[in-house]
Amino acid sequence: MKTRTLLLLAVTCGLVILLAGSFKLFLITEKSPPAHLSVGQSGTIGDMKVTVVSAKRELDLMLVAVTLVGADDPNGATTWVLGSGTDANLAPVAAPSAVGAQCGATKSAQPTSCVLAFVTSSKRGVLRYERAQEAVRWDIDLP
Repeated sequence: MKTRTLLLLAVTCGLVILLAGSFKLFLITEKSPPAHLSVGQSGTIGDMKVTVVSAKRELDLMLVAVTLVGADDPNGATTWVLGSGTDANLAPVAAPSAVGAQCGATKSAQPTSCVLAFVTSSKRGVLRYERAQEAVRWDIDLP
């Protein structure tokens, strides 16, 4: 092959790679990350409407009251994670019975209210609810 032919092939391959990369970048930027909600706000994820009603600290626990409605699911209220700067992503633990009902099953017709408990010394974090390969996030910042 001649040098000219090889140069033209190299330039053509470079242009194809540049176009493919540009297209992929466009696809990635189409999906903007979900906004973080504040305590008291509601988010909809899949068929579930979720509201973080309140958050407070009690001893070494962060207690978060939530309300869910929209789907009959035996585990509808169990996919919560709290991320904070001081601890790794935390799964909820059993809340003291005096603060409210444990989270578990949800109903489509009636709201399910429950309390999540996280063992953490932090007063702030990002609470995440996951369902149907999506997530809704709330910023928690306690005084």
